[in-house]
Amino acid sequence: MSGRSSGLFLRAVENVLIVGFAAMIALVFGNVVMRYVFNSGIIAAEEVSRMIFVWLTFGGAYLVARENGHLGMNSLVIRLGQRGRWICRFLTEALSLLCMVLVAIGCWEQTRMNLANAAPVTGLPTGLVYAAGLACGVGLASINIRNLFLLVTGRISFDDLVPQIETEEMLSANVPRQDNPRS
Repeated sequence: MSGRSSGLFLRAVENVLIVGFAAMIALVFGNVVMRYVFNSGIIAAEEVSRMIFVWLTFGGAYLVARENGHLGMNSLVIRLGQRGRWICRFLTEALSLLCMVLVAIGCWEQTRMNLANAAPVTGLPTGLVYAAGLACGVGLASINIRNLFLLVTGRISFDDLVPQIETEEMLSANVPRQDNPRS
C-alpha cells in the first residue's frame, strides 16, 4: 500500500472505530437512562454494544500495532548490537506472524460456523463477533509480513530494529526518545 493510500486507510479505520465507540456509548447510556427513568430499556443495547466492543478492541489492537505502540520488553534488546537486535526483531516478527495466522485460521473457522447462529435479541449472526478477530489477525499478519520484508531487505535502520516506546525504564537507561509521527 502506498503512503497516501495507507494513510487514508488508517484514517478510515480510526473513523469507523470512533463512530463505533460513540454508538456504543449512546446505546449503553441510553439503556441506563431508559431503565432508571422510564423503567424500560433498549432491548438490543447490550447485545449490540458487546459486539461493537469486540470490534473496537481488535481494531484498536491493529492501529496500535501499526504504530509500534504495543508494550515490549526492550531492556535487554536495546543493549545488543546490530546482529542481536536484527535476530530479536526477526524472531519477534516471525513468531507474531505465526500467532496471527493461527488467530486468523481459528477466527475464520468460528466465523464460518457461527454465521448460521443468530444472536437471541437482534438476530444478527454471531459470526460477526469472530469476524473481528479474523480482520485483526489478517491485518496484524500483513504488518508482520511487511516488517519481515523490510528487515530481510535491509530497509530497517539500526535504531528502528527496536520499536521505541517511551517508558520510565527507557528514560532511566538514557535511551533517546524516537518520535513516531502518525501518517
